[in-house]
Amino acid sequence: MKMKNVYPRVTTHPFYVTTIVVFFLYSTLLLCSIYAQDTVSSFPMYRYNLQRTGRVPFVGPSGNNIKWSVSSAGEIWSSPVVDADGVVYVGSTDGSLLSITPKGKVLRTFKGDDEIFGAPALGVDGVVYFGSASGRFCAITPDGKIKWKFHAAGAIHSSPAIGNNGVVYFSSYDGKLYAVSANGKLLWSYKTMASIMTSSPAIGQDGTIYIGSWDKHLYALNQDGTLRWNLETEGKIDATPAVSSSTIYIADMLGKLYAVNLDGTLKWRYDLGSRTHASPAIGADETVYIGTQEGNLFAIKKDGALKWKFKTDNSITASPTIDSNDIIYVGSWDGNVYAINSDGTLKWSATLGNPLLSSPAIDSRGTLYIGCVDWKLYAVGQ
Repeated sequence: MKMKNVYPRVTTHPFYVTTIVVFFLYSTLLLCSIYAQDTVSSFPMYRYNLQRTGRVPFVGPSGNNIKWSVSSAGEIWSSPVVDADGVVYVGSTDGSLLSITPKGKVLRTFKGDDEIFGAPALGVDGVVYFGSASGRFCAITPDGKIKWKFHAAGAIHSSPAIGNNGVVYFSSYDGKLYAVSANGKLLWSYKTMASIMTSSPAIGQDGTIYIGSWDKHLYALNQDGTLRWNLETEGKIDATPAVSSSTIYIADMLGKLYAVNLDGTLKWRYDLGSRTHASPAIGADETVYIGTQEGNLFAIKKDGALKWKFKTDNSITASPTIDSNDIIYVGSWDGNVYAINSDGTLKWSATLGNPLLSSPAIDSRGTLYIGCVDWKLYAVGQ
């Protein structure tokens, strides 16, 4: 039986079709550009990108010259971020968020209500997002005014991620991952079975959101907050997941590094031989770099075999950053920043003298920024 066409036939001129298509594509690209963070010339979030790989397209400093340091009124555990103009943003345990010029001049200090441990995140519109130990999450305009604030039910020590749709994701001690709209309204929250201490959300290329919890699980969530899958680990998770095109890498506190397929099945597991609170970084060849409480920086091949390990003189709880020449930069509790070649040999080290819990940021000018418990932010470069 033939189906009857009940719709009127419409003849459309090719010019109008082309115009509509071009307008749709332009609108889509414009919408994405509003929210997509500029990682071409900046370091806008913890671990550089939404996948939290820690790998930047910039060349890092060639030597250990300390350009300047800026003092805050508290310890700097927070990892710095850098905008496209080279302005550095970092939090302090006195509750202040500082913005600092590339030459080391403090532009502005926003005084929050409690300690800031996590890194802030930058929107392309200049809005700065960060959480504090009081559970208050803030969006601050470029001129230092509160755009909005949101209260979680527990402390926030994690670092936010801003999705391409402008949704802000962050985790809290209350065990929840929150999704908050660009105007500060709660969209959804996902409750794990224990606290989320420092694990920060990572977002894969397909939009899947990954987070670790003290309930000994890695979670994969859909954009609407529903569970895609979870993977049980041996120990609690403090680390932030790092996501490649085919694998999620995560470490638990007992020192097990996991490589997980995108469908949630385990690819391999490597025993680091020591507790770890650090997050992994992914090199261009998918070598995974991670530090441990014994002070070792491990390089693990993509098949799960040891490539090399580099020994520092104290714990590594910060996470490494990798530049475009495959040099790995990491701070240690021994007070040194290390630049390590991709073969595991030392390129240089800079002595700052006090424990480094902050993960380094590298800007497009080749300057490395790192916070220290001596209340200072340091700039290393030429």
